Amino acid sequence: MYLEFWIVLAIIFLIGELLTGGFYLLSIGIGAVVAAILNYLQFSITTQIISFILITLIFVLISRPLYRKLNRNNVDKKSNTERLIGLKAKVTDDMDSHKIGTINVNGEIWNAISNEKIRKGEEVEIIGIEGVKLKVKKSDN
Repeated sequence: MYLEFWIVLAIIFLIGELLTGGFYLLSIGIGAVVAAILNYLQFSITTQIISFILITLIFVLISRPLYRKLNRNNVDKKSNTERLIGLKAKVTDDMDSHKIGTINVNGEIWNAISNEKIRKGEEVEIIGIEGVKLKVKKSDN
């Protein structure tokens, strides 16, 4: 009688898990599969509901630490400009401590500042960010 309900519920949550990937919906889907199996084996509806709730809670408690462990290193919190720090670039306009120049970083032109005089064509290293400008120094090469 409730077999179709549990199967449809399991399918909905398992498909939802494929679309989201957070392991919460997977836990609910597994709970619904267990309840469907219990229904097929003709256990009472009370047993099915209690099993559904317990299995879902157990899988949530098991899967959350696993999810955090798997996704711990996937999130890179650096902004796009912070990723430029440490890269080498070519100076496209002369610069000194009183003049903003430009540099070419990976094919992109950026405004840059330096505490030293740097001529066009020299290689620099990006050492920081100051407002919307990159802070550079002469490359050690």
